[in-house]
Amino acid sequence: MYSIIALYFAIYLLPIIIVNVLQIYHIKSYATQEPVILNQHDYSIAATYAIIKCKITIIQHIVNMIFLILWLLFGIESLSHFVVSIGVNGAFQLDWSILMCFMAVNLVLNLPFSFVIMRVDTVFGFNKQSLASFCVDTVKTTIISGIFIGVIFALLLWAMETFALWWVVSFVLVFCFIILIQFIYPTLIAPMFNKFTPLQNETLRERIHNLMLTVGFKSNGIFVMDASKRDGRLNAYFGGLGKSKRVVLFDTLLDKISEDGLIAILGHELGHFKHGDIIRNIILGGCIFFCLFAIMGLFFQDICVYIGLQETHSNILIVAILLLPALTFFITPIQSYFSRKAEYRADLFGASCASKKTLSETLIRLVNENKTFPYSHPAYVFFYLSHPPLIDRLNALKDYERKETQ
Repeated sequence: MYSIIALYFAIYLLPIIIVNVLQIYHIKSYATQEPVILNQHDYSIAATYAIIKCKITIIQHIVNMIFLILWLLFGIESLSHFVVSIGVNGAFQLDWSILMCFMAVNLVLNLPFSFVIMRVDTVFGFNKQSLASFCVDTVKTTIISGIFIGVIFALLLWAMETFALWWVVSFVLVFCFIILIQFIYPTLIAPMFNKFTPLQNETLRERIHNLMLTVGFKSNGIFVMDASKRDGRLNAYFGGLGKSKRVVLFDTLLDKISEDGLIAILGHELGHFKHGDIIRNIILGGCIFFCLFAIMGLFFQDICVYIGLQETHSNILIVAILLLPALTFFITPIQSYFSRKAEYRADLFGASCASKKTLSETLIRLVNENKTFPYSHPAYVFFYLSHPPLIDRLNALKDYERKETQ
């Protein structure tokens, strides 16, 4: 067991600490220099905010490792004994109940960090929620997540009991379930948290509609989300799959960005659709997901034996939930690498929908409003960022414009 803990520390916790410490010192080194993109005041605020978030990440992962050690030493067995003691009968019901209790305990253990992040966002002017609203959202999220997680655990346990290659069947079932959630999220889940109203600006709506026609993107509407009641940051996105696809504009975005800027930003998002990035991400994500399930199916039963746990289905899944983040930390940068490449292509298409100047100015405005620090350490970019730093994106647009004029 102790070798597993030591390996977890060496290949997961230690790299996370190193990468975030590198990011902190990288930000500090640039924070004392002449500001770029942001004014001096916002530049300092953005640096401070980014450093605090890195420190929270380090502390959270250290605490999570402590929880991991406690779970492996006695927590999993104690939880199993507790569920048995309350009279749960039947192998399937027992495993399912243990898994749900495990997730419930983890939720409670991580609540303090959710509250800390909310308070930090409040101090820096991003969070607009009251404590009561935050608690209501937390309850809603817990109920919805609990339903989805309960269904996923039921599917996994059924596959484990029924099939020899249960991890292959589990991958197919869970992956299909996740895709299903993408279909229903815009119309069934998102409205539980925010109000979505059709865009009233007829001129802008017509421009967005014509823009979508140029790439063959069909949606069930263009909506404005009341994001300002929770957060002051700006954003826009295309949500859903199939007939549930919709264009969503944050109300904060409409207040701060010109129509041309909105067209440039939405053109960027449509660039992902035009270049097939959405399908490519689903396929790549599915491949990564398949690898994780293969590792879980082929090795985690032996890991349970090595740790000294019974080879129950619930124990295998709990140990996988605890240890697989160490693998995803090194696997997801593959997806992020291709995502950053896709962002450059999407920027070019977004610029073609308005102009390179308009897109550049709009991206700068977004960074100013969201107070995003413009510099990141290369190691931090590699492990964490699915989007390139803004300075790199702006330079790429300038380089492309320079090549066009030659």
